[in-house]
Amino acid sequence: MRFHRLLLPSAVGFAALLSALLVASLGGAGCVNQEDNAAAARMKLDELVGYWAVRGRDSEGNNYIRPAVRFRVQNTNPEPIEYVQVMSVFRRESSPEEAWGTGYVHSVAEEVLAPGEVSEEHTLRADSNYISQGSPESMFENELWEDVEIEMFVRVGASSWVSQGKTVALRRLGPPGVEKYLEPIDDEPIYGIAPGPDDVPETESEAEPEAPPERR
Repeated sequence: MRFHRLLLPSAVGFAALLSALLVASLGGAGCVNQEDNAAAARMKLDELVGYWAVRGRDSEGNNYIRPAVRFRVQNTNPEPIEYVQVMSVFRRESSPEEAWGTGYVHSVAEEVLAPGEVSEEHTLRADSNYISQGSPESMFENELWEDVEIEMFVRVGASSWVSQGKTVALRRLGPPGVEKYLEPIDDEPIYGIAPGPDDVPETESEAEPEAPPERR
């Protein structure tokens, strides 16, 4: 069974861009707001869990899976927080210093997060994939398999990117407690990959038309 740890060309630019932003943010302490930095450090990630999502299958029968992370953000600051961004950086165990993939959410809430308030649930998926002609589940048993660590960063207002800890993508498809995790995403299928169950919104069955009333 062929198995590849594939970094798609379309992911290279995005990963490099976010990695550059992260380095610039961490290195440019004079350009950030220290009060916002303190607020970002006090934010808390709840229900954080990493897992693997089925990306889909291409025309040659190759299956694609990618790491994902699910979480909520809680404002543990004493004041309301208006603008919170979250970035996830995915790293393979053989290259712990190299970003293999990234995910990003522009704002975790449409409105201000009050003190103690928790955001809605968010999911970030890596822009890189593992590929194999075997079933998605069988990839976890392949001798070339590498686990992926996920580091989470939070940014508040004009703060730098503040690390909120790390987790590992569990060797399972879908988050714990959910058999099929269906959620629409914004990115388009690439290289003719047919969308997988984690990339397609769950469709509601069409309601059958009501029968006309009987005449008496």
